[in-house]
Amino acid sequence: MIHKTSFLLLLLLLPLTLIFLDFILISSLAKPTPITSLNVLTYGAKPDGSKDSTKAFLAAWQVACASPNPTTIIVPKGRFLVGNLVFQGNKCTNAPISFRIAGSIIAPEDFRVIASSLQWIMFDGVTNVSIYGGVLDAQGSSLWKCKNSGGKKCPTGAKTLLFTDSNNISIYGLTSINSQKFHIVIDQSNNVKIDGVKVSADADSPNTDGIHIENSHSVNITNSRIGTGDDCISIGVENVIVSNVDFMSTDNGVRIKTWGKDSKSFVRNIVFQHIKMKMVKNPIIINQHYCLDKPCPKKVKNKLNNRILLPLIIYIESINLYILLQESGVEISNVRYEDIQGTSNTEVAVMLDCSKEKPCTDIVMRNVNLVLQMVKGSAQASCNNANGLANDVVVPVLTYGAKPDGSKDSTKAFLAAWQVACASPNPTTIIVPKGRFLVGNLVFQGNRCTNAPISFRIAGSIIAPEDFRVIASSLQWIMFDGVTNVSIYGGVLDAQGSSLWKCKNSGGKKCPTGAKTLLFTDSNNISIYGLTSINSQKFHIVIYQSNNVKIDGVKVSADADSPNTDGIHIGKSHLVNITNSRIGTGDDCISIGPGSTHVSIQGIQCGPGHGISIGSLGRSEDEQGVENVLVSNVDFTSTDNGVRIKTWGKYSKSFVRNIVFQHIKMKMVKNPIIINQHYCLDKPCPKKESGVEISNVRYEDIQGTSNTEVAVMLDCSREKPCTDIVMRNVNLVLQRINGSAQASCNNANGLANDVVVPFTPWYHQQNFEKNLRKCSWSPDGAKVTAGSADRMVHVWDTTTRRILYKLLGHKGSVNECVFHPTEPIVGSCSSDKDIFLGEI
Repeated sequence: MIHKTSFLLLLLLLPLTLIFLDFILISSLAKPTPITSLNVLTYGAKPDGSKDSTKAFLAAWQVACASPNPTTIIVPKGRFLVGNLVFQGNKCTNAPISFRIAGSIIAPEDFRVIASSLQWIMFDGVTNVSIYGGVLDAQGSSLWKCKNSGGKKCPTGAKTLLFTDSNNISIYGLTSINSQKFHIVIDQSNNVKIDGVKVSADADSPNTDGIHIENSHSVNITNSRIGTGDDCISIGVENVIVSNVDFMSTDNGVRIKTWGKDSKSFVRNIVFQHIKMKMVKNPIIINQHYCLDKPCPKKVKNKLNNRILLPLIIYIESINLYILLQESGVEISNVRYEDIQGTSNTEVAVMLDCSKEKPCTDIVMRNVNLVLQMVKGSAQASCNNANGLANDVVVPVLTYGAKPDGSKDSTKAFLAAWQVACASPNPTTIIVPKGRFLVGNLVFQGNRCTNAPISFRIAGSIIAPEDFRVIASSLQWIMFDGVTNVSIYGGVLDAQGSSLWKCKNSGGKKCPTGAKTLLFTDSNNISIYGLTSINSQKFHIVIYQSNNVKIDGVKVSADADSPNTDGIHIGKSHLVNITNSRIGTGDDCISIGPGSTHVSIQGIQCGPGHGISIGSLGRSEDEQGVENVLVSNVDFTSTDNGVRIKTWGKYSKSFVRNIVFQHIKMKMVKNPIIINQHYCLDKPCPKKESGVEISNVRYEDIQGTSNTEVAVMLDCSREKPCTDIVMRNVNLVLQRINGSAQASCNNANGLANDVVVPFTPWYHQQNFEKNLRKCSWSPDGAKVTAGSADRMVHVWDTTTRRILYKLLGHKGSVNECVFHPTEPIVGSCSSDKDIFLGEI
């Protein structure tokens, strides 16, 4: 029976208009794993900053902990006062639990309330826990004041956030301020990711380490800003990489410290690289005589009989008695310092004070350039009991005739410097000082090189000729062909391509294709750090048929209407990592072409441009596929697309698989999430279904605003539908205040619990044989309902996959259907402006 009622009454009962596209799509409407959302307000939390919300947070945790499904605990805007929180994981199901924090969690003003327990917020024995955003304010300033005034009754203080005995932990965008002691502690935990955190405490706040790690494995800390009264990050340790860090006005830069006493401990396999120092007191320091005890451990040496005595057993009758600091027993080995630049506030910029009993071994320094902050001062190095290597051959391009005036052609000078570096058996640095260096086409060949590391350190700008035709005919401006172990640090590449863009945009038929600015081909072990590329004629940076490539901190800029100026293009390459970069162009910020595998893209700001694209693929039948790609922590602003996969509508044996898009923010993006398997630039287009197989694509934690109603467009091939598409925590809002964001999915399928249900929503002009709009699950998961352009409501059985009901009555396209939470009733709304309730 069909019942018709008033629109206003049912609008109150069944709010069917979605302002947020906040949906979970497990394999495109195969039976999904539901995600539970728990708002701490539901459990009595108050956002007023005065009522104790401790019990409410713990109650929400208990529900999440017991859930067999992924759960999100929502902490909305406001200030939530909590005391000591201990989230125990020993009775949890280990289904993922996420804390999404929009407000602030604050500790009591009286520091004694939480100080006695040594930690404020603790996660003990948890697995698969993530924290997104929010502020933790431990209000520790009164305790700092107590300690700094010499108060003897001041407690040690509480760590703000502790994870102990835990696994698979993620912390994104969290801010920790005013901690009583350490801010974030990772203890006896594995597989931890910390990204985009901000840590702040006064410079005189005692023992307020930003992040402390001990007895833990596989910990990654990225894209974070830390300013405290103690160590920004402290570790204890082997296999550590500290990379791309800026130190400003700190007491130390990179430091290794060990106690001056006997020990069986060690520090080994450490890399400090790509680091900038600004007014740092001790930029590089190894201190193996560290001591806070009073008195410090000492050993006594009697010169007469050469006996080593215990510190407290001193023979007064002995002569020539020496009391020395005891030597450390910690073995320090294989420590590398590479590309460390900047200014020191002390004359001794490098202090390696190692143990006499167990000297430091395998200490390597390359490209370390530290100057004294005072204009006329010179920085020095002091090394005690440190063994290793510090040698680079320096090749200035000025020596070979390069001119920094921007007018004289320096092409031959650059090539001459390369020939010297290429032939050197030792690491070599090619110096490009400040100034503007005019060069034409440069080809750096590696086939006759020794493969010793070669670094380009660029302080100035390398510019192309103003006449775009000079370099356009060769298709690339600067090319490295067949090289190994090449690094580029800093500098600007200006291809001066604006005149070519103008030619192309005006419809000129004689405009050349243009040259790529920087190409690495058939190369291995390539690093590009801090490079800026502007005004490219075509692609800015291209990595082709190359392996083990690292690109970090680059800036790419071209006008929004500059044609084909992709920021970074990758083709037929493996193990490519792109991090911490800002890209704005007239085409894709980053494009991944055929034959590329194991690509990681993290910490990118993209816009303007066409987003990050996989493809296009499938233009030729035997084209290679793309697999194992991670795109994480990316901000898109005013781009035509966000994350895109595009394939040609023609037969192909290619594929796209094992792709993850996660932790992404969209701001005014036209097509935030798009799969286009009917891509075509030819005239006429083939109008065929794509043969490229797309599978195992995950979209997780994608938030923001869309400039178009269809925020998610999955337009897959009918012949080879997309499979294993997973969406979690996708929340996209239409930029217009009163608009609603929608999803459109064609031939996008998946698998969950061995049930496969195609999800092919709406177009008003088509009938349900082709497209449906907005499906909904019954509370028990046994049925799916969807509206259609055929004016009917359809209900399926998810086990048999058969249609159970076709409900008539609407006079227009049915836009949405929902099940009643407890009764056998389906509600539906239509473009005919009526809402119906159908009993089934």
